[in-house]
Amino acid sequence: MIKKLIRREINGRWFLGGSHVTLFIICLVVFELQRSWLQIAFGYFCGLLTEFILYKTSDKYPDNKTFDRLFSAFTEVAGLIILIKSHKWWLYGLLGFFAVVSKYFIRRSNNSHLFNPTNFAIVISLIFLPTSWFGAWADEYMYHWYPMLHVTVLGLIAVWLGRTYTVSFSYILSVIFWCAVFFPLHDLSSVVYAFAPEFGAIGLIFLWLMITDPKTAPASASGQMTYAFSIAFLHIYLRSRQYLYSRYISLFIITLLFYAINVFWFEKRNQTVSLSGTN
Repeated sequence: MIKKLIRREINGRWFLGGSHVTLFIICLVVFELQRSWLQIAFGYFCGLLTEFILYKTSDKYPDNKTFDRLFSAFTEVAGLIILIKSHKWWLYGLLGFFAVVSKYFIRRSNNSHLFNPTNFAIVISLIFLPTSWFGAWADEYMYHWYPMLHVTVLGLIAVWLGRTYTVSFSYILSVIFWCAVFFPLHDLSSVVYAFAPEFGAIGLIFLWLMITDPKTAPASASGQMTYAFSIAFLHIYLRSRQYLYSRYISLFIITLLFYAINVFWFEKRNQTVSLSGTN
């Protein structure tokens, strides 16, 4: 167990999960997170139960222990409780169910899910549920210095250990570039308007802990840079056009687009190899 925990890829996951879980607890205890105990309990009940049932009946994680899978679900529900605000007592249970199911049924391979589970649950909710039931914007305290520092420190460790830091740093530079393109930066107030939403706690969670998911981000450095640049472009463009939830929609679309291009590329390459072999 100890040897497993000190491996780089495992450590990255633990810091990601640790960031979500500890931030959730701190927000609940210190900042009076406006989520009822019924919402929290039902969210975790549905998320953990769904993970347990699918783990036991699926072949996706043959080398994982039950605790690993339950910790994964615990992390996803914590992220959803932080990112989503709702007055519906059952909504976090439904979101947790969406997030966990996506890992098992929407896969790019036997070992890798297609979408970041937390982001998938948010986007599916935006598509199929009335937006009067929930909101995906920051609570007031999320602009306090502590949540931003908390996410940044643990997020930096997570992306370094998970080898996805190229995504984060490419995204930061791309956001700065596209903000300069799409927003008029002629005075201090316009600069704050352009950049402040990107570097609050919610933006930092997205930066360090969502777009960097090793299962969904490209593996190569060039792919990670292109991926981050594309997400930043679509997000800032949509935000400049006053689209709500632009970062989540952008991550969903770009992830799907990269997957489609990857499938087309490999099919085309395989056909080329097959034709050359027949000659």
